[in-house]
Amino acid sequence: MLRRTLLLTLGFVGLSQACAKPSSSLQSVPVSPDGNDSQPPHCEALSLIWKHQRDQIKELELTYASAEQKKQKEYVDAAGRGWFDTDERRWTISRPFGPGGVDSTHWFTVTYLVGESQKLSWHVDTRKQEVSLVRE
Repeated sequence: MLRRTLLLTLGFVGLSQACAKPSSSLQSVPVSPDGNDSQPPHCEALSLIWKHQRDQIKELELTYASAEQKKQKEYVDAAGRGWFDTDERRWTISRPFGPGGVDSTHWFTVTYLVGESQKLSWHVDTRKQEVSLVRE
């Protein structure tokens, strides 16, 4: 249990450091082509998801928790299950294609996976601050 807690803590610290604002020693290097130095571009895409898609994420979590609760006959309600479960959650952030004829510097595909099968995906345009759910 201590090892899992330590790994979760280290994972959170790693993510928070990866998405932190650049240090003053790096200020001479522009972070984005627009000169916006708020945070690295992949982290900006993830931040937009957290800001604009809370309801969809919460709905996915509740659907997953309800199904798992029934399978495992748990006594914790679905809304509170997230505080106790040990299920894996993963975020993936990637550009749909590399540089070339079309400028894709601000385009990302962000996917959130809960367990092994439940997921949501979005197309994100950080330049326009737009997020759209991918319908599968």
